[in-house]
Amino acid sequence: MDVAEAADRLGVTPRRVRALIAAGQVKATKVGTSWQVETLPDSPRHSRPLSTRSRRMLVHALQYRTLRGLSGTDRARTAARIRALRATDDPAPLLSDWWAGSPHDDSGLFETQLIANAAEGNTDYIRYSVSQHRYEYLRDPDELADVVATERTIRGWSVHQLADTAGTDPADVRLIERGRPAPLRAVRRTLRALDVEPTALPDLQATP
Repeated sequence: MDVAEAADRLGVTPRRVRALIAAGQVKATKVGTSWQVETLPDSPRHSRPLSTRSRRMLVHALQYRTLRGLSGTDRARTAARIRALRATDDPAPLLSDWWAGSPHDDSGLFETQLIANAAEGNTDYIRYSVSQHRYEYLRDPDELADVVATERTIRGWSVHQLADTAGTDPADVRLIERGRPAPLRAVRRTLRALDVEPTALPDLQATP
């Protein structure tokens, strides 16, 4: 894999991956002017603690299961960190690294419990907290749009990649993410591809 993919899996920047390669902590081979990463750590515990701002964005995204309000680099990095937590068999050590082992004084209840369980190695609790399987009450088109856009971004998929996975049209995915009426079949297929199980959907759907 290249540096960008390795960074994506570890939830760090490509610059950080190159630093880990230089330090001998990640095994890679130089091919021309680029690095090809051969193996990643079994548990990606080579991340420096996150800034207070980055922690708050990640906690908000995990607690409320949304990337709403984030844009640009903040949105991409937060999504990549959630993706890294989901990708590893044991996300607890990674969270502990990001929080330097303990919650901070200004932490809320969700964050305090999350990091305390990470420090104790409670993998099941952490997996549940970052779980990609979701049961959602989606009567509001804007809520449906947010869930689809958030989960697509966390997976690192483009609109076309989601449409291909769901077996639907990219135009329908765009309609859904804009909160516009879309074919019910496309909505259900899109949610299924994102591992989201709706308990309700908006009434305003286009004909199948």
